[in-house]
Amino acid sequence: MSPHGTQRRPLVAPLFVPADRPERFDKADRSGADAVIVDLEDAVVPAAKDAARSNLRQMLALHNPAYVRVNATDSSWHGDDIAALKALGLRRICLPKAESPVTLDAVVQALGDDVEIIALIETARGLEEAAALAGHSHVATLAFGPADFALDLGVAASEALRAHAMMRLAVASRSAGKALPLDGPSFEVTDTARLSFECRQALDHGAGGKLCIHPAQISHVAAAFRPSEEQLRWARRVVDTARDGAARLVDGRMIDAPIIAQARALLLKGQSESSEGA
Repeated sequence: MSPHGTQRRPLVAPLFVPADRPERFDKADRSGADAVIVDLEDAVVPAAKDAARSNLRQMLALHNPAYVRVNATDSSWHGDDIAALKALGLRRICLPKAESPVTLDAVVQALGDDVEIIALIETARGLEEAAALAGHSHVATLAFGPADFALDLGVAASEALRAHAMMRLAVASRSAGKALPLDGPSFEVTDTARLSFECRQALDHGAGGKLCIHPAQISHVAAAFRPSEEQLRWARRVVDTARDGAARLVDGRMIDAPIIAQARALLLKGQSESSEGA
C-alpha cells in the first residue's frame, strides 16, 4: 500500500544507478526496470557526494517510479540528502540500514506525509525490528542488503545466512500486509547462471523480487519472478479439475482448498503480468 492506501504493483526488478552518473539516468529509466534507485550512498565516493546530490534534479524527468538511496542516518551526509529531496519535492526514498520506526518517522516528518520508503535491512538490529519496520505505514517494501548484513555480524556471507534473513523478512512483510521483500543484488554482473541460481533461491525463501545493479540483470530477474508457462498450465489444471472446491488428485498430487487457492493466485499473477506487458 502507498501512504494514502492505494495499491501499488509490487516492485520486482528495480535498478540502482549512481547519482554521480546523471548521463545514465535516462538509460536506467528505459532499461525495463520497474523502478530506478538513484544511489547517493555506496555507489558514490565521499569526495563526490555534494556534486552527486546536485544531480537529483534530473530525476524529475524520469517516467518510472524513482527512489533516492540516501546515506545512512548516522552519516554526516544524511541531513543534506534529506534537505535536497525536500527541496525538489522527491518523495520516494530508499533508506539504508533501517533499524527503527523512529527513524522512519523522522524521514516522514522531514519530507511529508506522502513519502514512500524502501527500508533496507542490513544489520542484525534491522532484522530484529523487521516486523515493526514492515508495519510502518510509509514503508512500501523491505529489501535485504546481504554484504552489509554479513559485515555487521562479522561473518562471511553465505547462502544459509541469506536464506535465514530473507525468510524472516518475508514473514514480517506478509504479516504486515506488505509486498514480499526484495532480495539483495547479485554482484556477479556477467554470470547469468549465478543470477538465475540466486533468483531461484530468493523465490524459495519468500522474496518477491531482486535488486539489480546492472541493466543486463533486469530481464533475467523479471523472468525468474514471473510465473512460468509450466506453472500456469498446472494452475489451470488444478482450477479446472477442482471447480467444486473438493479435494482430489491432480497429476498424482492431492489438491485441497489451500492448493486450489494457490493455483488461482498464480493465475491472477500471470494475468497481471500479461496486462502490464501489453
